[in-house]
Amino acid sequence: MVFLKLIPMIFYNIVSLLLQPVFWVVMIIIWFQFKRLAKMKSSMFNLPEESIIVPTIVASLYGLLGGFIGSIILVIVGLSILEIGIQYLWILAVGLMLINQRFMCFAYAGGILSLCKYFFGFPEISIPQIMGLVAILHLVEAILILMSGHLGAVPVYVKDKTGKLVGGFSLQKFWPLPIVAMIAMAIPESNAVTDVIKMPEWWPLIKSELVIESENMVYLMMPVIAGLGYGDIALTGHAKQKSLRSAFHLAVYSVILLILAIIATNFYSLSILAALFAPLGHEFIIYLGRRHEFKSEPKYVDTERGIMILDLLNNSPLKRAGLGTGDVILSLNENEVNGYSELEYFLQFTESNFQITYFSDKKKKIHKTLVKRKGFEASLGLIPVPRGYNDSYLDLSNSDGFFQKSFTKVLKRIIK
Repeated sequence: MVFLKLIPMIFYNIVSLLLQPVFWVVMIIIWFQFKRLAKMKSSMFNLPEESIIVPTIVASLYGLLGGFIGSIILVIVGLSILEIGIQYLWILAVGLMLINQRFMCFAYAGGILSLCKYFFGFPEISIPQIMGLVAILHLVEAILILMSGHLGAVPVYVKDKTGKLVGGFSLQKFWPLPIVAMIAMAIPESNAVTDVIKMPEWWPLIKSELVIESENMVYLMMPVIAGLGYGDIALTGHAKQKSLRSAFHLAVYSVILLILAIIATNFYSLSILAALFAPLGHEFIIYLGRRHEFKSEPKYVDTERGIMILDLLNNSPLKRAGLGTGDVILSLNENEVNGYSELEYFLQFTESNFQITYFSDKKKKIHKTLVKRKGFEASLGLIPVPRGYNDSYLDLSNSDGFFQKSFTKVLKRIIK
């Protein structure tokens, strides 16, 4: 198969990117993002700050895998980045971010640019090509979310629809994405081209608009470094369940958009469908996710009996003993505990080893286990669900951009 011949070339181009300074600049940015999350977790729960070396390395490895998969898809589809108008995409995406942070996405910028091209003929871009890029990037994101979106989920306290504090997880991931893009070049038929791989007759799926009579199209590979980010919140279930649901929704969105882009390359009048679906479909999957989290009953809430575990620090005594998220601590050395203060009180009179009775969320039954502390570890590494009076919580509405915040301040002054 002809595409198998391209795999070594794709691999070589991706590896060559690892030696470029721009790749390490992206890695530094990702490192700072993980550092910010670690500090947020530490300050919110007054716990030691965890190391971010492992999360950064894991994210980079998944990013390399995602870049390889994305490159294969880009080559099969046959996108040419010369017709995408990447400079317009970035400028508009950054501008939209100043309005609202979640608009920092090519789905919105690409949709707006495509609509401008469709109705006004500007800028000089190919709607099928730009929509194909948006679809493929989101498909790669869906794959990465499926594989690693739940890893390193940060426990948070948030307010539900009634204003009550509940526990949950902030799913924020960042991946470097070294990909191999294609550049289409038109050359006269009289100019012989050697050392090329002849592609199938049906290729490319999204045709270049640079084709001119008496000219051939030659595609060159060019390595490009990008970055992908994922942000979500899990309130009604485990972080892995949430990431699986999000990955499925995003994959369906990506496949539909890619099909619309392929249709648009053959029927230009239908390209408006892809241009509209890119931002509207993206908004719809965000709506689906939020509706599920805020309309359904939250999982991590205070229980009438015992202490529900929201999260445990790595290598903490309780985690070493086998406890985990969603488990409910019922007693310590046969002393019933119904609050974190009670747990701390009884810990003062225990030896380094003590017995915990708890209800297992996974097995749905009560267990007893021996907790072994290394000496007298001061912290159990326990983050309990909120009891309704905690002051520190994550404000989910605080995603306004610079322009929107400034406008709100001015509006408040006018009203006063």
